[in-house]
Amino acid sequence: MSSDEPTSLSTPNLSLRWKALIGLTIVLVGVNASLAAFAYRQLVDQFESQQVLVRDRQAKQLRALLDDRYQQMSRLANVVPLLVPEREGEDLDRHLRRALDTNGVMLDLEWDIRSVHWIRVDGQVQLLWPTQAVPLPSALVAEAEQIADDTARLLVCEEECRQLLAAPLLWHGSASGALVLGRSVADALLAFNTLTGAEVAISPSAHWLESVGAGSQTTSFKAITHPEYTRSLFDRAVNWSQDPIGPRPSPLAAMQFASDREWYEVFRLPGIAAGIDALILNNVTSQRKAIASAIAKSILIGIVGLALSEGLVLLIMRRPLSRLRRLATLLPLLAEQRFSELRARLPRNVRRLPFEDEMDLIVDTVDSLSTRMETMERDREEARGELIWLADHDSLTGLLNRRGFNQKLVHAVEEAAARGRQGALLFVDLDQFKDVNDISGHPMGDTLLERIAEQLAEGTSGKGILGRLGGDEFAIILPDSDPERAITLAAQLQDRIQQVILHSRSWRHQVSASIGIVLYPEHGTEVQQLMADADLAMYQAKEKGRGRWHLFSPEDQGRERANARVIWAERIAEALNEDRYELHFQPIMELATGKVWRAEALLRMRDPHGELVLPFSFIPIAEETGQIQALDHWVLAHAVALMEHHRSLCLSVNLSANALQDPSLLPDIERLLKHHRVRPSDLTFEITETVAINSLRNATRLMREIQAIGCRFALDDFGSGFASYAYLRQLPVDDVKIDGAFIRDIAFSREDQIFVRAVTEMAHGMGKRVVAEFVENEEIVEVLRDIGVDFAQGYHIGRPAMPAADRSRPDSESVDAASGPASGIANSR
Repeated sequence: MSSDEPTSLSTPNLSLRWKALIGLTIVLVGVNASLAAFAYRQLVDQFESQQVLVRDRQAKQLRALLDDRYQQMSRLANVVPLLVPEREGEDLDRHLRRALDTNGVMLDLEWDIRSVHWIRVDGQVQLLWPTQAVPLPSALVAEAEQIADDTARLLVCEEECRQLLAAPLLWHGSASGALVLGRSVADALLAFNTLTGAEVAISPSAHWLESVGAGSQTTSFKAITHPEYTRSLFDRAVNWSQDPIGPRPSPLAAMQFASDREWYEVFRLPGIAAGIDALILNNVTSQRKAIASAIAKSILIGIVGLALSEGLVLLIMRRPLSRLRRLATLLPLLAEQRFSELRARLPRNVRRLPFEDEMDLIVDTVDSLSTRMETMERDREEARGELIWLADHDSLTGLLNRRGFNQKLVHAVEEAAARGRQGALLFVDLDQFKDVNDISGHPMGDTLLERIAEQLAEGTSGKGILGRLGGDEFAIILPDSDPERAITLAAQLQDRIQQVILHSRSWRHQVSASIGIVLYPEHGTEVQQLMADADLAMYQAKEKGRGRWHLFSPEDQGRERANARVIWAERIAEALNEDRYELHFQPIMELATGKVWRAEALLRMRDPHGELVLPFSFIPIAEETGQIQALDHWVLAHAVALMEHHRSLCLSVNLSANALQDPSLLPDIERLLKHHRVRPSDLTFEITETVAINSLRNATRLMREIQAIGCRFALDDFGSGFASYAYLRQLPVDDVKIDGAFIRDIAFSREDQIFVRAVTEMAHGMGKRVVAEFVENEEIVEVLRDIGVDFAQGYHIGRPAMPAADRSRPDSESVDAASGPASGIANSR
């Protein structure tokens, strides 16, 4: 941008001030709502606790009130015969009738006695007063006859609810039956209402209704206080407590409901008499209003606190946000590289306080950043040219890198095709360069590369374009070159490379070069294919020996081998994905006892048609492509899983050279042994002498770590190397497997017998066991037993075969390959 004023930022959809305000509001609303809910829950729980006490007290008061009225009736029953003096010759019937005719009205007015009956000794019931009284229930009559010397109580609700009490009656010193007084419950309910302020209704119990087959629709209140406005309320309570579908409410369980802006609580008091319950109604409007008022005050306080908090936040954030907005409008000046103007216009705090806030820190940071960016911009301009150069050049040698070289090659091929001329591409790879890095370190390797690059540059000066593709690989483009000129230059460059000699301590470093030559457009015009063909030609040169060149030919067999390598790599991957690998096991016999309790696991592949593929066909490819690691872990996992089902089997598994460099091998072994609960001592790992020697330090370290968890090791193909005795002493192995070359002819070869005897005695002296491979017949067994060899393995002992559980797969192995190191695929005969 080139304007004088910075480009202003568009107005944000929601400023930081409002985001903070909204966030604070959400938090405070959530907190206040939680506090209000908590307070409400506390008040409700407190109210419920109080109501439980109220209901319990009211239940006791109602029962006590009814009991007190029974006691009054008991005392009145004894007074009735004494209301008038006895006349001479007057029987009890006449006396009682005269007493009640005279004083019955007084009993009704003063004591609410509504009826008096006499149950004679012979069981006859006689109504004494008044003449229109309701007959006595048969249950009371039966109970009075059963307990003739005690009172009987009964509360009945038919047309109305009555308290009946049968008291024993004495006349002239002898039992004369029972006097039954009847009293209305209505006065008791009104007294309860006066005492507690609660309304009461008497109704048949739910159990009684069920016993007589009546539903809730037949329920009627036999006694009720203030029915003009309480009946509808009690009807709702009856429907709740007698719901035939819902669960029974527990005793004294309450229901709350609203009606005409009033809140009520109803609970059922069961069993105040047989088949009779009481419903007690309390007005809890004041308590509910008190709870609502407390919650409203809590919410109001929260709203006031929210408003004050929001106002304070707006006040605090007003000035910092104003400065932040001004700063945001100035930041585009950085992109315009107007650094001095930006620093002059920064919104600094004019009222400098003795302390700073985050806004001051941001302004100071922008000031410092603009200064640094101004310096960096100057440095960037200086470095831009260097970066452009580095994009196409190698930083070590100064030659073209792969990117720059490919661009030059594209241009050269296009120009040759347009002019109808021919050119050449040389691919140079240094022989044994890795040894320089391994022996003297990478700095020495870099020095060697620089010296060789100088020689190549001098050799191609004015003749071609030189580049370093990476590592120890160089490439040269020769425009307008025929095959003879390209070959001549390749030979000259090889001489120049061999002239480079470096000394490091006692080492003398000198390398040669293998050069692949491809012609364009004769061999093609596609750059990637030309590079691949040149690389293939270079490998052809390496196969001839170090320091050679090779001119690419479309008929080279190297291409076929490369294609075969790709095909086999795909087959190996497909077999893993389709689970077409299997383990075959070759038994190992203990010569001293003739028993077989050991075996060696051997890897086999099935092709898509089910035919058996032996390991020599795919293991070398797997080692080249790196797929051997997956095969190592597959063999290990399946071998340990098999041992879980064959607890008496001790199994040997071969390790590849790659396994010794695999950091996941040891954790995998520990995990598998623990998961399948296999004894580590039952598992033996076999490595060949060649594998161990190639990485002696790593091999020794890994072997000791695996032995530490309890597994064993065997040195396979012992005797095939030139330094077996020296390394046997260094390698921590438990078993020594003698190479089959010394076993197959041992029955008639004295030299082989001497060698095997010497190895056996030496191994036994070191505390190691000896295993002989390629045991073909009984004569070999006898010789080995005589020498003292511990174990024998070979076709005479048993051919490799699948476990019994897997024999359903086609054609178990009938032929075997030569013994050799691979991942679980050593093929001992």
